[in-house]
Amino acid sequence: MHRTLHDAFYVLDGTLTLRIGEETVVASSGSFACFPPGVVHTFSNPGSEHVRLLNFNTPAGWERYMRDLAEAAGSGRLDPASIGRIASRYDFET
Repeated sequence: MHRTLHDAFYVLDGTLTLRIGEETVVASSGSFACFPPGVVHTFSNPGSEHVRLLNFNTPAGWERYMRDLAEAAGSGRLDPASIGRIASRYDFET
């Protein structure tokens, strides 16, 4: 069973690109997006400008996944297979 996760983003600075299913949304500073459980989504910063954001997740535990990603990334980029291996430890799929 996959855990039920609520996910929300509040963009503080810069522009964040959100992908919701097949839709792409560009969220600038001051934007807020909230995703209920079961809504497939992801986010990225394809530009050269830094993005600062608040990311809210419930229930607790998601922060360990984000820390593991950061640790694995080091100074380089992660590939999809690496992200999938890390995600598999947290009962969800990428």
